[in-house]
Amino acid sequence: MYHLVYISHTSRPLYEDDLLEILSNSRLQNKKNEITGMLLYLNEKFIQVLEGEYDAVMEVYEKIKEDPRHQKISVLLEGNTANRVFKDWSMGFKKLSDKQFEELSGFKDLDEFFSAQPVTDETPAVMLFLSLFYNKNINDYPE
Repeated sequence: MYHLVYISHTSRPLYEDDLLEILSNSRLQNKKNEITGMLLYLNEKFIQVLEGEYDAVMEVYEKIKEDPRHQKISVLLEGNTANRVFKDWSMGFKKLSDKQFEELSGFKDLDEFFSAQPVTDETPAVMLFLSLFYNKNINDYPE
């Protein structure tokens, strides 16, 4: 199983409608291409994990690089793992204040997710990295 983690800055502020559109489109395309993952949007920055077959992940990543909503895109981590970390998520997403997100299928509350994931010697590198990123941004820039 191949995974790719990237970070990008938004080219403009994104609003709830923008984020809902991204989430809906991502879930449709990811399900079709058997890609799972998580997308965090904090302080006009995205960090995303994509998991799946190498060619499928790279195809999605190439589309993201062409998306005008992203700028300063950098791959932070990539490689192969034995298992999916986000096997039940067509695309998890950071909870925003709007109740619409709670009603979306597959929604996960990331505060609960990360607090329920203890760091051990067996923690996959991608999870450790995401947990550190998430906790630093939440603590440094609370919502």
